[in-house]
Amino acid sequence: MSDSPRRFMKQYPEESQEPVPIERYTSKDYFEREREAVFRRKWLNVGNTLQVRKPGDYFVVDLEILDTSLLIIHGKDGKIRAFHNMCSHRGAPVAWDKQGSCKGYLACRFHGWVYDLTGKLVQVSDAENFPSVKAEENGLTEVHCDVWKNFIFINMAQTPEETLAEHLAPISDDIGRFDFNGFTPAFSYRIDENVNWKTLQEAQLEGWHLPYLHEKTLARAVKIDGRQYRHAGIELHGLHGVLGSPPPESHELPPTAALASQFGTGTMQAFGTKAENNDDSYNFRGSFDFWHIFPNFFVGLLDGLYFTFNIWPVAVDRSIWEINGYYPPVKTAGELFALEYSKVSLRDPMMEDCYTHELISSRLKSGAKKHIHFQDEEILARHLGSGVDQCIKKYDSNHPRLA
Repeated sequence: MSDSPRRFMKQYPEESQEPVPIERYTSKDYFEREREAVFRRKWLNVGNTLQVRKPGDYFVVDLEILDTSLLIIHGKDGKIRAFHNMCSHRGAPVAWDKQGSCKGYLACRFHGWVYDLTGKLVQVSDAENFPSVKAEENGLTEVHCDVWKNFIFINMAQTPEETLAEHLAPISDDIGRFDFNGFTPAFSYRIDENVNWKTLQEAQLEGWHLPYLHEKTLARAVKIDGRQYRHAGIELHGLHGVLGSPPPESHELPPTAALASQFGTGTMQAFGTKAENNDDSYNFRGSFDFWHIFPNFFVGLLDGLYFTFNIWPVAVDRSIWEINGYYPPVKTAGELFALEYSKVSLRDPMMEDCYTHELISSRLKSGAKKHIHFQDEEILARHLGSGVDQCIKKYDSNHPRLA
């Protein structure tokens, strides 16, 4: 692992080295431009196929940033589709539960209009009193939806500027070598934070803070005595990127973690153990690789498990952080103990992060500083802002603003 100064800045000279204006995190106008230029136009991950295993399974995703709620449903033909969760009669939700399963139809609870799994309107209550309603013109409003590996993506643009395959092309072959089969949803957290979405994400786009903020938690699994923390690698791929966390020179597990490791792999153990690479499987940069899929999706790959982050903007100073862990199916009491310990060992550093995010957000609003700074190990955090700026410039060039 190289420790040469500015190694990533030299590798990616196109990335600016200048201070970053705080206005990007506090301006309501800039936030509105992000909404239009990024979140209405880019492919967004909304879930995992494990949530809709069989035909008729569905779940609902509330996208406050886009003022809508989406229904994701597995059709009888095997296709996964996305619709606005909105009845054509008077706009009530078609699916009122966050997730469920149906036998082929969904009926609006307000007045009983019925839709099939392709979104077609198949029954209008009291139809003779709706002379102007044509069933073929009043199905559910579909949203562009596609699946890559286990991950379900949607695009809210009327005509997407690129396919999902094109959006993921810079990284799909690489991540795609990881075997996502054989895992099951193990746990999830949902955190409502008073913080700008980029501030939240930037804290996940560098590991340089681990020995400081997470001294009593995750730092134990990456500790390198007497030296600064250095990533095993950072790579920029188009709008996306990845960082690798180095395994420690020595890793002595706390007693409870040592006990849990006898029954299964957990977060702390996986962070401290580098997987062996071979020609046929995913090539780990470190003990833990963290992929950022622009704009707001993260996939964390470890030896024997993976987890995801979805970070949703709500307002300029409010975000939702969704955390989902995927582990091998639990078969014994010992494996359940290992899973529960792993769940808690990930939760605790997340709580440390959340507290810090909100402190940062409150300080940025003060106006005491006009800029923040990123160093070499934080280049992936800077890269996020570069990608947002790129999208906004493209949007502004196609949608000139009135003076």
